[in-house]
Amino acid sequence: MAKGALSMLRRAAKGTSWSQFLDYASPALFDVMPMRALFAQGREFISNGSDAGRFARTCDEIALLLAERGVAVQIGAPVPSDEEQRLTELPESSRRRVGQHVLEIYFGQVFAGDHAVLDLRADAFATGDADVLLWRPRAFYVQWQPDFLDGLRALYAGFYKDDTAQFERGLAQLGLEDSGEVLLSHLGSGDQRKVRFETSAFHSSFHETFLSCRDKGVALHRNFLALGIYLVCLYEVLESLGLEFDVRDAFERIQV
Repeated sequence: MAKGALSMLRRAAKGTSWSQFLDYASPALFDVMPMRALFAQGREFISNGSDAGRFARTCDEIALLLAERGVAVQIGAPVPSDEEQRLTELPESSRRRVGQHVLEIYFGQVFAGDHAVLDLRADAFATGDADVLLWRPRAFYVQWQPDFLDGLRALYAGFYKDDTAQFERGLAQLGLEDSGEVLLSHLGSGDQRKVRFETSAFHSSFHETFLSCRDKGVALHRNFLALGIYLVCLYEVLESLGLEFDVRDAFERIQV
């Protein structure tokens, strides 16, 4: 089923701004997500990517919400300046600062609103004058469904606040109550103050989560396709920076 679903979705996405992002999704996801949900999410991606004006307004709203939580980032496509630098060209101190900001963007889009631009790839970022973080994402975004977003927020809040009841509520709302141990291995151990991101390790742990769901007959929510791609993009940019990052600090900074 996975290959057939992915093939059909690729055909539907052909020529869109987000077709390449399907390569970021775990193959096991297509075995767990119902076909109807899979295509509902795909149709949303197509609709979002086809309206440049709506994407620009969404970016403006997200930038405002992030700014309200202390995350300074310039979203859009400004004219490149002579001072612009790609992330891999930055000194270590700047790469560390950028990595923390990207983590804040990730959590900010989970907790500050109901939309998230999913393109967090390294190629989407640069720094400009005065080390301003420039984010030029593709028109690839999602409006989280309320039930999924509430569960995801509870999951993260329960994990980082060491609140077992809240964490378990998030698991149950996301349909992952039988996959808690596997998911915990993905989220990591320790205090999350020094985390090195490796895309290969993420693929393995997230793949195991989906396999666990498949083996237990769990049908995943459509937003898991967006979340899976969002996370892979996050891991890709942070791995490219080659440093350890304080994930807990990023989570705490965007809480209000």
